[in-house]
Amino acid sequence: MITAPAPTVSMEFPMSVPVSAKPVPKREVLMRVVQPLASRMVAALSGTAVAPHHVVLAHTVIGLVAALLLAGSAYGAWVLAALALQVKSLLDNVDGGLARATGQVTQMGRYLDTLMDLLVNAARFWALAQHGPTWLALLAFVALTLVLSAEHNAARRYMEVRSEDAPPAVPLGAPPGVVAGLKGAYQLVLAPQDQLLRRLDERTFARAAGHSWQEATPVEKLRWTDGFAVTALVNLGLTTQMVALGTCALVGLPYAYVVLTLLQVPYVLGVQALRVRRYRALPSS
Repeated sequence: MITAPAPTVSMEFPMSVPVSAKPVPKREVLMRVVQPLASRMVAALSGTAVAPHHVVLAHTVIGLVAALLLAGSAYGAWVLAALALQVKSLLDNVDGGLARATGQVTQMGRYLDTLMDLLVNAARFWALAQHGPTWLALLAFVALTLVLSAEHNAARRYMEVRSEDAPPAVPLGAPPGVVAGLKGAYQLVLAPQDQLLRRLDERTFARAAGHSWQEATPVEKLRWTDGFAVTALVNLGLTTQMVALGTCALVGLPYAYVVLTLLQVPYVLGVQALRVRRYRALPSS
């Protein structure tokens, strides 16, 4: 996911969550298929020397190979790319699960996974630019980055409001210089968009409530983060994105994914507008 490595939040959820599942309030519909496979892989790898960052590097390589295949003009290569993207998506759900199952959640792993997802996404849109206007593919890449961040931040805000516990300390997992380099790359490339979207969310709340987020009561924050945004945005996650691109490739129209990506922006804006209407319509207590 191309977003800030969020702190682990201790929460209880009403549904049963497999050991490899990320602690989020809602999950993509496609995770009903992907999660059982990911859980089996986590169980198989837990007793081996395979570390979470090995899985991150493996699915990064697979994603880059898929991009190279997608950049070509042979339909057979597009089919292989579509399959490789689904393998990349599956492994992307394994690395975090393996880290949690083996007690190897680290700052290094979080930053590495986030940055490698960004790299693969950039490679995907570079590949798509070989089949249509480059500027439109670049615009779609920026749009997807913001959409994924909006989905992530909606879930993060939901959990923050409902958690009374401070997030536990996470070990570095690598020499301080390595972690500092990864963190610096994140702060330079991705932190500004996360901070921007959080500020925009707070301004949207202020428009709905008539006062700032900092002045909001706990009840008002619960009303604003009632789960609507998470439910509405969750199916824009990377697992769904990989299936969408793979489908476009399989039907021989890979560049169509660029258009699908751009259409997600008005959808996200519509969700925010509906949040304002829903907030104003909800009872105040």
